[in-house]
Amino acid sequence: MVGLFGTLGTANKGLNAQQKALETTGHNIANANTPGYSRQRVNMQADSPYNVTGIGQVGTGVKINSIIRVVDDFVIGNIRTENSAYNYYSQKADVLGQLETIFNETPFSKGLSSDLATYFDAWSKLGTNPELDNAKTIVLEDGNILTDTINHMAKQIAELSANSLSNLEKSTLDFNGKMQQLDTLNRQIYKVANDGSVPNDLLDQRDAILEGLSDFTKLATSFDQYGRVSVSISGQEVLTHNSLKTISVVVGKDTDGKALVSNGGDSLKPRDVIDQPLEIGQILISDNQTAEEYQALEMTSGAAKGLQEAMGELKQRMSELNNLAFGLAKSVNMIHSDNGKGIDFFELGTDDNFAINIKVNGDIKKDPSKINTGQDLANHEVGDGSRAAAIAKLKDLKLKYPIDLTGKYDQATMTIKNEEGGLTFLGAFVDIVTKNGISKQQADNTVASQDYLLSQLEQRRDSISGVNINEEVSDVMRFQRAFQANSRVISVISEMLDTLINRTGV
Repeated sequence: MVGLFGTLGTANKGLNAQQKALETTGHNIANANTPGYSRQRVNMQADSPYNVTGIGQVGTGVKINSIIRVVDDFVIGNIRTENSAYNYYSQKADVLGQLETIFNETPFSKGLSSDLATYFDAWSKLGTNPELDNAKTIVLEDGNILTDTINHMAKQIAELSANSLSNLEKSTLDFNGKMQQLDTLNRQIYKVANDGSVPNDLLDQRDAILEGLSDFTKLATSFDQYGRVSVSISGQEVLTHNSLKTISVVVGKDTDGKALVSNGGDSLKPRDVIDQPLEIGQILISDNQTAEEYQALEMTSGAAKGLQEAMGELKQRMSELNNLAFGLAKSVNMIHSDNGKGIDFFELGTDDNFAINIKVNGDIKKDPSKINTGQDLANHEVGDGSRAAAIAKLKDLKLKYPIDLTGKYDQATMTIKNEEGGLTFLGAFVDIVTKNGISKQQADNTVASQDYLLSQLEQRRDSISGVNINEEVSDVMRFQRAFQANSRVISVISEMLDTLINRTGV
């Protein structure tokens, strides 16, 4: 359109463009403190001109080409990757830190190591005063304290392992919930994008959900032309445009050794039983929530991997504590009973949970006088404390774990042969604590470095996508003035048209 009406249209386009720009800037300011929000920018370009013969092309104003998010997809992808690594080591460090508290071995607090020393010292004192009933009572009480400490420690480790598995199950349920949200969001994004619009706020929600999912594990993502995302874990597709698979976790084994699966991580559902040799804590993937067939899914990072490794270490530390309890009980019993001829000092129960089951023999608890002190078990020689002294020397006995005492007991000297390269009972416990401390320190160091790296990436993202209030207010003033200028053009054209129509007699 040419003439004054064409100029009026040009000004009207400018008015509408500046208004949309103001609306977008206002939207940015309103969401300045909204987590995950990416600032938006209006892209304007000159509208198509028209040709005037002999003159050339004359402009027809402005049009809005697009309203886009200001983001760096490379930085966002790196944040997801490093966030997975951070949660991997953070979860592991948290569980190992709790295990460190259970061991309670610090320069200011001595737990089992102190009880071991006290227990063997009591035997040493009994060896020098074998006829004192009070000395036998002290051995009994120190034995009770020692076994109670071991029992309590083992039960706490078992509870920590169960809590870690429960956290993994809850995290699995949360992951599936977020995947369902993402699936719904994919459909919404497609609907808006297919209508020719850019769903900026929906894309922000998509990225926020993906970052939350990366807490659980490392994700591989791909995006189509509409902005829909497909998600894979360790090469296996979890979410596509047409399908959504379910993540589950092995939470136990039945009496036949078959795996018990928490389908979708929902603890309220009945456990599925599958005949596969799977470790507790193994993550599985299935086509839907009622699928009978599961496939193992390897975790390489994220909280899931951290919890899996932490549970593995808990299992190993528990095994080592069981070996220590077994070795302590068997060694003391071998000397106290003279290799089975007399009464045992400790009981170990009927299963392999030695650390939980170990306790002082019930008959000795009832009658401390049954504690053997002399070499001759049948005829107690007055003043003979050689057997008690021999038990006291077990404090320095070095064994390899798990122990095998076959052929290592000398009945004449009431001693057990040292093993080259072995550890004392205290040394074995210190070794357990040290292994945990090393793993904890490694995890802590990695958490610190990952935290710094993640904070740098987040600062980079905020510098690109974050809302700068000063910049937005400056844009408000800029668009306001442009709006006013276009309004002034319309006002001038209105006056010109009034003159043309009403004052020239046309």
